[in-house]
Amino acid sequence: MPFIIFFITILLYGTFTPNHGKTQQIISEQVYTGVDHIISLSKSNADLKPEFLSHLINFVSSTPPDSSVHLKERRESKGAFYKFSIKGDLFHILDYVYNPDIPSYITMPSSLHHQEWVTPEAVIELKKLPGKLEARDVPYLFRGRDRETITPDINTGAYYQYDQDRLVASLPGPTGPVLVSVSSQTDKSEVGKKGCVAGSDKNWNYLYSDTVGLSKAGLGWVNSYLYYAESMIIYVVDSSKGVIHVGLFKWLDAGWATMNMVNSDHILNGIKRFASDFKSVLEAPDLPVPSILASKHQQLQRSSTQNLQETVSPYLQNLVSSGTSDECSGPFNNLLSSGEYLQKMSHEEMVKILMLEYLKESIREQPPS
Repeated sequence: MPFIIFFITILLYGTFTPNHGKTQQIISEQVYTGVDHIISLSKSNADLKPEFLSHLINFVSSTPPDSSVHLKERRESKGAFYKFSIKGDLFHILDYVYNPDIPSYITMPSSLHHQEWVTPEAVIELKKLPGKLEARDVPYLFRGRDRETITPDINTGAYYQYDQDRLVASLPGPTGPVLVSVSSQTDKSEVGKKGCVAGSDKNWNYLYSDTVGLSKAGLGWVNSYLYYAESMIIYVVDSSKGVIHVGLFKWLDAGWATMNMVNSDHILNGIKRFASDFKSVLEAPDLPVPSILASKHQQLQRSSTQNLQETVSPYLQNLVSSGTSDECSGPFNNLLSSGEYLQKMSHEEMVKILMLEYLKESIREQPPS
């Protein structure tokens, strides 16, 4: 059995080597205490205790950018931490990342396919965040639940949908305000379905199917799940330097037949995938102002299905004619060429493609090769 598990893991994720950043930090138990406290609040009605987070905040602010750590397990899930930094202030983050009028995939294009709040009151609370942040000395916290669908995994091609408890909190820090966002999966995901990263992951071209399984050759039969995931992203502002220190903690249990096929290096690679695009979008000098992005999204949402199909059709045709979709196994190319893929697309899927194409045209001179 150990050999079979190892063999399947290699097929799923390929060989791997440790992925260390510039500095390999050691996390103290006091930092873990802060992590445990804030994550536990996503599933309880307890009050936030800022004093429990002081070591966590200091750890994130003092850790050099591009540093990584393998975390100790939580609920038998492997974990990883990664630190990076973003230029700007926290209101910039709120305007784009925590703005309910801008879809979340705009700042997370290689990680998130779709996100929606299933608790409407959370949207109301989100809109209060900028005002609460201005009341610098008053901690603020709200809870909710959302549903996410992630982009296809680079190695397996699978994508997943799941529900999660969410918590967002702001509090004063030693060098500026601090914002914390926690996500905790409520139950195992829906079974993984076949998707595809069409061409370079940096081009944000993803295809989706309703077929259960993996797109990895030889493993199309696998019924895989995300059994459990917890993540926390914490933004620590250094007002004097105009920098936001960003620390991301994540634990994941995913695989098939209840076996966890994920290790800390796999998680770290996923975090780096997220961080790279998150940073590049938010620091882009030509990033459209929030009101323009929100208006564009509203305009596309009001468009008819026929108008969206007519606009999206050349994009899909280009994936085939340029050879971008050639790496996609299974029926994707035939579905694209026949036009069947377009006919099956939802309204929101077409809106997403056009929003990301607009974003790419706005912030890039030329798409990456």
